[in-house]
Amino acid sequence: MLGRTDLEASTCWDFPSQSDGHLKAGDATFNGVTPARCAENLVRRYARPGDLVVDPMAGSGTIGHVARSLGRRAIPFGLTPKRSDILRADARAWPWPIPDGKAALAVIDSPYSDNLAYGGDSRCLGRISCRDSRFYDEMRRVAAEAFRVLRSGGVLGWIISDEYRRGFYTAVGFRLLNVLAELFEPLDTVVLVRHHDRSASPMWEHRARRFNFYLRGFKYLFILQKPVGTSGG
Repeated sequence: MLGRTDLEASTCWDFPSQSDGHLKAGDATFNGVTPARCAENLVRRYARPGDLVVDPMAGSGTIGHVARSLGRRAIPFGLTPKRSDILRADARAWPWPIPDGKAALAVIDSPYSDNLAYGGDSRCLGRISCRDSRFYDEMRRVAAEAFRVLRSGGVLGWIISDEYRRGFYTAVGFRLLNVLAELFEPLDTVVLVRHHDRSASPMWEHRARRFNFYLRGFKYLFILQKPVGTSGG
């Protein structure tokens, strides 16, 4: 374990900035951007040098950038690529050159409702409300693709948040975990502390206290494993 003492050891991950440790990874202004050291912890724990890491909702490219900088192979893709090294593809139909049963790790930082605009593509899953059962049906399709591409014992990391909107709370994380557990074995749940959100302002803090609701302070990071001995999709 020498040389790994900088890995997170608890289930609460709190990073000071989006790019902490990887200054060129991703874009801190991108909606819902993944913290670079979250990606680093997952890559270093669950993929060895030369292993394949897949990110099907690549956003501004944080996960692929971090994986490559750590000597792993990476295939990032999304509906509206922000960089030339991100393929254009739908997370519900993972493209060639991703072979079946070969990836060591898949990391998915998905929309959790229809609260943010990620791009102009009408297929974007961020256009479906988490209160709509279709949201979980479509996420099930994404999970099935991850299952197909991951090797036996491969790991899926999925980042998502709950929603509180217009006085209504939706336990998105728990509902999604139930979907993922249909295919994968849960390994652990991490609390990923949120920083620099638009709601992190004195005005929103005042509203939260005045109208008796809570601002979203964290996301879930679900860590799951494709059952050992399982092959194919």
